[in-house]
Order: sequence, then C-alpha cells, then structure tokens
Amino acid sequence: MNQPPDNRAVSPLFRVFGGEEVRVAADARETSNSRGMHLGEYRAFSVLIPLTLFVAIGAWLSSMLVTIAGWLLAIPIAILALNILPFVLFAKSPLTQWRMWSSLCLLWAIFHCRSAGLAGLFSYTWIAMMVMGVVADCILAFQELMAFPGKCGIVWRISAVILLHAAAIAVGFKFGWPWGIAGAAAIAAGLCWAVLNPYCQWLGPVYRTTSRDEILITIDDGPDPHDTPLLLDLLDRHETKAIFFMIGEKVRAHPEFAREVIRRGHDIGNHTLTHPAGSFWCASPWRTWREIAGGQQAIEETVGKKPRLFRAPVGHRNLFTHPVAKVLGLEVMAWNRRGYDAVEKDAGKVLARILPDLTNGDIVLLHEATPIAAEVLAGVLARAVKLSHGKITD
Repeated sequence: MNQPPDNRAVSPLFRVFGGEEVRVAADARETSNSRGMHLGEYRAFSVLIPLTLFVAIGAWLSSMLVTIAGWLLAIPIAILALNILPFVLFAKSPLTQWRMWSSLCLLWAIFHCRSAGLAGLFSYTWIAMMVMGVVADCILAFQELMAFPGKCGIVWRISAVILLHAAAIAVGFKFGWPWGIAGAAAIAAGLCWAVLNPYCQWLGPVYRTTSRDEILITIDDGPDPHDTPLLLDLLDRHETKAIFFMIGEKVRAHPEFAREVIRRGHDIGNHTLTHPAGSFWCASPWRTWREIAGGQQAIEETVGKKPRLFRAPVGHRNLFTHPVAKVLGLEVMAWNRRGYDAVEKDAGKVLARILPDLTNGDIVLLHEATPIAAEVLAGVLARAVKLSHGKITD
C-alpha cells in the first residue's frame, strides 16, 4: 500500500501545500532511499534562489555604480557566487544545502523588505513564503498531535474541540456574537468534513491507493452465507486476492465463511462489531472502543488471525477512531473507486461509476449481501484482468 499523503519535502511549506507531486533527488549522488525533494519545491528553489542572489547583488552594485552597469556586472558576479557559495555554505547533504540557501535568502529579505523595485518584490516574496511556512509548521504540529494513541489521543482531541469552541466564544465577547457564531459554525463545518469525508486526512492517515501493480479489491459487510461463497469462487477463477472487511457480529454468526476466506488466501479487515452506519461518525470514545475492539476480538477468535486494517462504516470515521485503531495495531483504509452498490440495484450503473479510468494502484470498494454483489465483482474482475494483461487501450 502507498503511505497516506505525508509529503516529505525539504520545507514545511511544500510538505503541506505542495500537493502529492513526484519527489526528486536534490543531487544525483543521493541514494534511492533518501527523502529527496518535492518536484515543485525543486523547481521553485532552482529558479527563485539564483534570481534572488542576482537581484541582491544587482541592487547593491546599482546603488554604487550607474544603474545599467550595476545590473550588467551583477550577472557574472551572481554566476560566480553560485559556484563559490556552496563551498562556503558547507553541508553534508544537498538537502541541507537547500535549507541553508533558503535561510540566507530569507535573512537578506528581512533586511531589505523596505527596498524599492525588484529587491522589495523578492523580499516580500520570501517573507510571504516564511509566513506560509509558519502556517505549515502549525499544521504539521497539529498532525503530530493527532497521532497520539489511546487515552492520550482521546483526551487531546476532546480538549482541542473544547479549546476551539472557547476561542469562538471569546471572539463573540470581543468582536460581537455574529463573529463568534461564524467561528463556531466554521469549527462545526470543519469537524463534519473531517469525519464524513472518507478521504480526509485531518484526523489521521487513511490509505486510498496501493503501491501494488494491480487493482486492490475490497469487499465490505460480510460474511454472507449466500454471497461469500460466490465471491470467493469468482476471485479464485480470476486468480485474484481481495480484502474482506467483515462485521464482528456476522463473523460470529457465520464463522465457517470467515474461515473459508482465510483458507483461500484472502485477508480480513475490521469493519466494526455491529456496523452502526448511521451513528458511528458521532460515537463516543467508549462506543468507538467497543465497536472496533469488539470487531477485532470477534475476527481474531474466529479465524485465529488479528486484522491489520480497519474501515469505518460508510467510511465515516469519528473524532476518536484513529487513537483507538492505533492502540489496537490497526491502520485505516478507505478507497478511491466506488459505485454505491450497497444502495444501487442496477449493476450496470454501479460498474459505469467504477470502471472508467480504473487503473493499477486503485482501491475498489464493493459490498456483499446485496442483490448485485456477484455481478458487480465479475465486471470489476474482468476489467482488472484486461488491465493486468495490457489489453485496455482506451
């Protein structure tokens, strides 16, 4: 599986705001397992740092000489400086070099922010990047705080929500209640987005794609006495393995089908104990623990294997899902392809949502215990086989 987005760029700015671009090595001598740089960051620094050096030298020379002569003389001096300064700014790795270069440019910008012309423009550019970098640092710190497991993580998250609402109340007293209400509404909207959006990473990392050179099929809501055997036969026929996210109570009710899934070489994930689809998103920490730990226990006792992946009902994680999952040794998985087969009764419509642009690395969400489970899986498997043999050209 691919790690959930965690852009390990050189600067916090690009780690947070750089998107999920390809990373590049800052120097050809770097080994393949080194962190490298974000591609956008590499391009930005490769242009901005030399230009900043040229503007700094040009502004200084033009203040002592004739303006045109100063800027013309700045060209060779800047080129010479770009070749000499790496030896002066000695660092053991190219990444440290980039940090030192950007720090030097920022220091220059602070002392020249009131300059006119190009010097002022580049100064404010670096200062703006610094401000965005501070914001990015705050976001990264927030993500680290969200990584606390167990009781510590639960207490921190409750405290964070209380503090945010206290801040909204303080704003209301200070600037008027329309502002306080707007702040509280923004907090509520952010929390709703974090728990109701299956792909949101604000509360913790979520897998959406896989690094394997194939399509990963995941099947929720089993085991089912009718569908599970049919789906297993289809998977065997296409020599494909899947992850079955199973409900603890169903595993206890139909243990033989859960064991058969393991016997045929597939994996089982935790899909809670009772699948409270309509209320898990707002569950208390105690109920969250009962649902996840209960599902974990039911599956492990039945098949003798502890699940390593968790998927929330409907993908709606709550505020406490990640701290509980982390204590239980679970990682949270979502998907990036779905056809709403749990509610749609027309297999053609479901496949029309899933199959276009389906490609290797995608995680497909399917369900069993539906009237169209076998038909939908057959359509996805047919497409996956064609893709794996390179027979899809459109």
